[in-house]
Amino acid sequence: MDYLGNNVWMVLTDIIYKIHSIHNIDKMRSILLKQLQWVIPFDRATSYLASGEQDLSLCSPITLNFPDEYVKQYLEHYYQYDYSRGIKISANNIVYLDSDICDEKVWLKSTYYEQICQPNSIRHIIHINLAFDNTFLGVLSLYRSETSINFSYRDSFILNQLKDHLALRLHTAYLAKEQTSTKLSTFDCSIKFQLTAREERVLSLMAKGFSTEEMCSALIITPNTLKKHIMSIYKKLGIKNRIQLLKMIQE
Repeated sequence: MDYLGNNVWMVLTDIIYKIHSIHNIDKMRSILLKQLQWVIPFDRATSYLASGEQDLSLCSPITLNFPDEYVKQYLEHYYQYDYSRGIKISANNIVYLDSDICDEKVWLKSTYYEQICQPNSIRHIIHINLAFDNTFLGVLSLYRSETSINFSYRDSFILNQLKDHLALRLHTAYLAKEQTSTKLSTFDCSIKFQLTAREERVLSLMAKGFSTEEMCSALIITPNTLKKHIMSIYKKLGIKNRIQLLKMIQE
């Protein structure tokens, strides 16, 4: 694959270095999605980790140009949208296109296309199904719009150079229990406890240590309205005060 050129190989070498050297998994995935744009043209991207549950569900999204409301909708209705369960069950570390596993006419009539892809002008998707030692670890996906051509063999080749490094990095992270903290991110907490968008925002500010006055200013609401949001959050999380909240939520 000499036709990739020296510049592309240099970028891939740098990406591989960062996959293994950046300690924080979320930071590593965020940088990875941004740098992939230098070697593969795409419009949006997502990276999910496996929840570790038997149902093969996903969690901890890192996204690029993908609206949060659709990410949340996808996670909430994951079983309704997922048509690649067989690949996840197989626990194979592979690169594949949606067009490889689903007929286009069927895909265009799917709930996933109608509710997630079409509103975001998505037509072409390529994935890395990340797995190591017969364990499903997560999914990285790149998306192209309706006006773009489908992903090519060149794009698949590039992702194939990265998939084993990513799988090993995630496997090592799980073994080191980097992702097994009892604390939840505000996003994961919002999904798990079905918080409203405003409650998720309040939770995020509380986790960051904002005072009542600072939160009211940021959200442009009164203290009484803020108190109602906080009490609703406490009720849904089954806690009574901010100290308990901070023990559950990571900043």
